[in-house]
Amino acid sequence: MKPLDADKDPRVLGPFELLARLGEGGMGVAYLARRIPLDGLTDELTATYHLVEPDEGADAAEARLAVVKMIQPHLLDQPGARKRFDREIDTVRAVVSDRVPALFAADTDAPEPWFAMDYIDGPSLHTMVQESGTFTLGPYVALGLHLVDALRAIHGTGLLHRDLKPDNVVLGPDGPVVLDFGLATLIERRTSQAITGPGEAWGTKPFMSYEQLHDFPSAKEPTDVYALGATLFFALTGRPPYPQEPLLTPPHWNGVGADFRPLLAQILVDIPDRRPDLDKVDMGLRALLHEAGLTQDLAFEQLRVLVAEAGLAPELPSEARSGGVDPAVRELAQRAVDAGAAPDAPWAEGTPVDLSSGGAGFFGIVDTDDIELAQDALEDGVPAGYTPTVVDQPEAETVEPPPTPASSDGIAETPPAQAPDPTSYPLQPPRPAEEQPPAAPPRAALVVAERLRKAYAHSGKF
Repeated sequence: MKPLDADKDPRVLGPFELLARLGEGGMGVAYLARRIPLDGLTDELTATYHLVEPDEGADAAEARLAVVKMIQPHLLDQPGARKRFDREIDTVRAVVSDRVPALFAADTDAPEPWFAMDYIDGPSLHTMVQESGTFTLGPYVALGLHLVDALRAIHGTGLLHRDLKPDNVVLGPDGPVVLDFGLATLIERRTSQAITGPGEAWGTKPFMSYEQLHDFPSAKEPTDVYALGATLFFALTGRPPYPQEPLLTPPHWNGVGADFRPLLAQILVDIPDRRPDLDKVDMGLRALLHEAGLTQDLAFEQLRVLVAEAGLAPELPSEARSGGVDPAVRELAQRAVDAGAAPDAPWAEGTPVDLSSGGAGFFGIVDTDDIELAQDALEDGVPAGYTPTVVDQPEAETVEPPPTPASSDGIAETPPAQAPDPTSYPLQPPRPAEEQPPAAPPRAALVVAERLRKAYAHSGKF
């Protein structure tokens, strides 16, 4: 976690105050943020942002903490980038589980789309093992059972994660949570929305399956099961099964006790059909507890105590623990609301409101290595890098309509239909005032209606 860069990081995004950088990669940045209590935030704006209120009784300061991700402006020039970012938001929205972060708010119609999800206050599994040591049986089984539940929820919505690894598992106060759905996609071959092409692979090689590396489109649920096994292997040894990439030979079992080896040996094989499914992994983990004379609740408690005593949760900035928002920051956001637009003006025409601390423009750099940008041309049917434009046309020459013959009762007859000129399309004469179509609804209303439709299409949260 790093302080904000006053020269390029915004202070406000939607109804959120950005507090620190959580991570940065070639594709953008993720921020620690908190909800700004604003006056006059109408039901329309609340619906537009998909804002979810904290549970009653939750601590006000803690409940506002969120992770805000944005998409880099230059990525939006690539065909399909916005669609893929929307898909990541849909993925977070669709998976409802205690083992994945919940969507807090989103604005896909902003000039640079963003979304906010729950912040999980705890260390990653990678940090925990590196700093505090490898796991014993109770915490190991508790970790495994929680990850099985996470994958069940993900697969239950027809999705794959495809990048489960120690860095993407956060050990929160309520147990492990799986992050980063940037590589998640609808299970391919069940849908036309595949987003990778032949010979392309995405993920983290030391934790990915053999088929994911060599035949990416064929990767199905068993590839996530393999990643689960590789992550559990790391919890026991502090290293992945293979240092560089998966091989056809068994991994070295140094550091893996005899009790753990049978289940991991079934999972870490190169043939997907030979791996156990999630139910069998669950059974294997519970068998370890039974043989050790432990209960599930005791294992969960051992993991909780282990994480709490390690004290490895990232240190939050002081503002994150306070109950008040910087008055200057709140004024920036409030001023935009009072002017009739949301802080990032999702439907405003023209230039968005400048709320950056340094005056360098409101929208900064964006999301981490989560957004899959492969095969834009294949998916969208246009050459990579091509941006359609509307070219100004020369003013058309006025064309007089032919006289309309009248019938015997004085009513004009409709002339016979004629094929349009292939290069010239005269405008129809204006209709009488009483026949003019009603005015179109305000764009704000259309945005809200469409986004509500999408929200209700995914989960019961909205």
